[in-house]
Amino acid sequence: MKDIRMMVKVFQYGLIVLLMSFLVSCNKEQIEKFDEPFVHIMQNNQDRIVVNTNRRDVVSYYIYYSTHKNNEDLEVTYSINPGDGLQEGRDYQLLTNENPLLFPSGIYRRPIQIRWLNRRVENNLDNTLSIIIESTNKDDVNIGLPGPFNYQSEFIIEKTN
Repeated sequence: MKDIRMMVKVFQYGLIVLLMSFLVSCNKEQIEKFDEPFVHIMQNNQDRIVVNTNRRDVVSYYIYYSTHKNNEDLEVTYSINPGDGLQEGRDYQLLTNENPLLFPSGIYRRPIQIRWLNRRVENNLDNTLSIIIESTNKDDVNIGLPGPFNYQSEFIIEKTN
């Protein structure tokens, strides 16, 4: 009987210590809410990927629009910048001609489609293709993830042998 009382007291003290640690560790100030709308580009939560030179397929790279539900269209202007080792028509083909990219009301992601062409690259050159979100038609829409660094405002694709 004495052993059971001792186990109950140890359990109670353990429970009290656990609850106290939860109360101390919860700090509402640590979580910052981002309520402003923003656009960003990424794939699998990455802003830089590598593709092989032997690809011969069409890939959609998505620009995402994060906002509260609204009834207004958004236009996103972007640029495609190849490094000195890549050339359109030889290494890739840009299939999306729409620029600015229109996000009609209720649409929150739009693709930029690129057809990769099978061609080896020179390793000593810049074999990257950058998709950069330049601007939107709304001043209150942030480019890139909210915060001081605007992550995912640019997406870099490196073509490697």
